[in-house]
Amino acid sequence: MNQSNISGFLLPHNVGAERLVSLLGGEVRCQIGEAAEFSVRFYDSFDWRLYAAGLRLLQMRSPQGAVLRLKPPGAGEPIDSIVFEPEPAWPADLPPGRLRTEIARQLDMRVLLPLATVNGKATGLAVLNEDSKTVVWIQLLTMRCDADGVTEPRVLWPRVRVLPVKGYQADFDRLIEFMASEMEWPPAPDCLFDEVMAAVGREPGDYSSKMNVALSPEMSSLAATRKVLRDLLDTLERNIPGTREDLDSEFLHDLRVATRRTRSALSQVKQVLPQTVVDDFKQRFAWLGQVTGPVRDLDVFLLELPRYRASLPGSMAGDLDALEEHLRIAHGREQAILRRELESPRMTQLIEDWHAVLDAEIMPGKPALFAEEPIEQVASKRIWRMYKRVIKAGRAIRVDGPAEDMHELRKDCKKLRYLIEFFQGIYPKKELKDLIKALKVLLDNLGEFQDLEVQADKLRSFAGDFDPQDPHSMLTVMAIGALVADLLRHQQAAHARFADCFHAFDSAENRARYTHLFKHGGEAQV
Repeated sequence: MNQSNISGFLLPHNVGAERLVSLLGGEVRCQIGEAAEFSVRFYDSFDWRLYAAGLRLLQMRSPQGAVLRLKPPGAGEPIDSIVFEPEPAWPADLPPGRLRTEIARQLDMRVLLPLATVNGKATGLAVLNEDSKTVVWIQLLTMRCDADGVTEPRVLWPRVRVLPVKGYQADFDRLIEFMASEMEWPPAPDCLFDEVMAAVGREPGDYSSKMNVALSPEMSSLAATRKVLRDLLDTLERNIPGTREDLDSEFLHDLRVATRRTRSALSQVKQVLPQTVVDDFKQRFAWLGQVTGPVRDLDVFLLELPRYRASLPGSMAGDLDALEEHLRIAHGREQAILRRELESPRMTQLIEDWHAVLDAEIMPGKPALFAEEPIEQVASKRIWRMYKRVIKAGRAIRVDGPAEDMHELRKDCKKLRYLIEFFQGIYPKKELKDLIKALKVLLDNLGEFQDLEVQADKLRSFAGDFDPQDPHSMLTVMAIGALVADLLRHQQAAHARFADCFHAFDSAENRARYTHLFKHGGEAQV
């Protein structure tokens, strides 16, 4: 152990200030100074975006004020620190500077949420020499932490920070040696983050909207499908509180994605679940998709507004103010409706009934034909069939063809992507990587094409909500018209790019990947 790098130690719980004084030679050699209370609160997005980027955000409060600090996980210097009294939430509310820029870059549209709070007391001690001069400063820290869902504060290990005094390096080194070798106190971590997360029962990175369900190829199709559906239900449930409170738009987005994936699993993993279960819950999750739709549509427009403004001439950007107000009023109205639906007996019953089905020892209803077949065989056949359907439909599309063909192809591509995501755990990760990448490029193109059309149509309907006789409203309508024209131009460009995107997906290399991973019987060529 390199003791020259150590400046702090963890102490036994029975070592307080008085005991520390005794261990260091009594009051002649160590004196207790002032004590001050402090707090440290850690923040991140719900999906741990700062943590994933190797960053820790904390706000320290002491009698001297509040400081917001962004730092790496270890002992490195903070990336930036600012005096900031309010509780941080949206990056845009922070003062301009490096801290705000970096947090905004990582979080995008997500809000900061408190992870855990540490409340503590810092007691100063002075180590004296024979001349009663202070040769080393010690800071004794005693702390408790709590977080949402924690019934009682958790006591952290007490610790000391040892601080050198200029001109007395030898005294500092001797004290470090004494604490490390004679007392055998372990070095204190450079950052409280990991200890605090463990104390409150959180595992950093414990939520991600991405699917990664551990499966084995020989697992029964029913067991594997239930495991996938439980994972989706967990994601759905974890996003309900944030959606209900409208903390940020990604809670609703992830809830809707989990809902769509669940409906896709019910529809596409055929003859594995009892048909009565499939019919019942397809309908019930369709209801959830419907009631969450209006707020998500408005979320999209509010998120797009900065881009809409930037696409207009500077003199017209302000003409969208009335549209923004219109959208926010509609959003508040629809959010209130959605909250009632999420708190309704119908929603509660859906979650309870779905848990009961997925957790039942024997699923209700008549066993399905492929329930006990190995999941690798069933999943591969379903993925292969959907892939052939995508290839056939994509090859038939023409640049001058109807937009509906593109929309239908997108639906099939989504079904294909969901099937691969559900069962990716049974295939070699490395071999799936390029395959998924090619599908994502195609889906991005199809999604852009459809989203631009939907936005243009919806903006036209918004324009109809304004009084054409009002001069101010007319400016808004004209700005919306300019937006619609711009969106449709971009849609045409996306349509023109489709051929290249599909050609990359339909390449010989990609066909070989699908054939190798998923084909069971039939011709080798599509």
